[in-house]
Amino acid sequence: MPITWIEDSSSRSATIYRLGRRDPSTRTRVFHVVGTANEDTLHAACNTAITTTYPFWTFPGQPQVKLRAESYSVEYQGDTAWKVSINYEKVGADDLTQSSPLRRTRSFDTTGGSQHLMQARRDPGNIVNSIGERIYGPLGGDDGPSQKGAINVDENGPQGVDVMVPQLQWTETYDVPSAFITSAYIRKVHLLTASTNDAAFRGFAKGEVLFAGMTGSQEWDAQKGDGPWSLSYRFVASPNVGPDLGGLPADPIGDITSYNKRGHEYLWVKYATQEDATKNQILRVPLTVYVNKVYPDGDFSKLGIGIA
Repeated sequence: MPITWIEDSSSRSATIYRLGRRDPSTRTRVFHVVGTANEDTLHAACNTAITTTYPFWTFPGQPQVKLRAESYSVEYQGDTAWKVSINYEKVGADDLTQSSPLRRTRSFDTTGGSQHLMQARRDPGNIVNSIGERIYGPLGGDDGPSQKGAINVDENGPQGVDVMVPQLQWTETYDVPSAFITSAYIRKVHLLTASTNDAAFRGFAKGEVLFAGMTGSQEWDAQKGDGPWSLSYRFVASPNVGPDLGGLPADPIGDITSYNKRGHEYLWVKYATQEDATKNQILRVPLTVYVNKVYPDGDFSKLGIGIA
């Protein structure tokens, strides 16, 4: 008895994503198959159908969205009747006509970072001095010498303390066509890694954003071809400090009350020995503040993801 395939009215349901999306476009064809009660014969007929009769389906007008029969399922209906569903799938059809990001997602993290702090912060509410330092001696008063805000001072000088500080990290993820990712672009991004913005970027002033690098992944196989790349860019923001940079007010460091520091520059303090004659003690007090540039400037427009 010949095996007959009759397409069901519920057939040809489909979900088609635009070019450049990593989501899988899918389509299902449903058939009533009659003519055999033998399971092995039925599966042999299914294999023939998905390899020769119904192997592919191409979305009209978009030849890059070519769906391949990936699986099928069968339900026995009784006697010589079966219900066969053929499932088609195409992962990440690439749009070779595009050369720029097609889709973006962002995530951010403000849980804070860690910093080894050598000097106390500004404390406007301190009636003794504006630095965050209060002194208690054996008589209950402030009869000890001021350390000028230096923290945890011993005979070797300030040892400091590890504290949590505000920190903003964010990640931007893009789906981009494979034509966008070349060896020259990867090298360009590699050279920008560990640099700070040389101009305003995402609303932050020059020097406030550190580019921490990019990761990328792509779905591809010999049957389905290229899918778009998924690229994730990671950034860390830290505010500028000082009047010349239009940043946050500078916390005083001893008697040094004015300095300028871009967000990712390194600040350190040189201390000097000083005698407090009134308290008859030798102190280690801030002598000079140094601010060092430790990251190169980078042109973030070269990332190709915009700067606004």
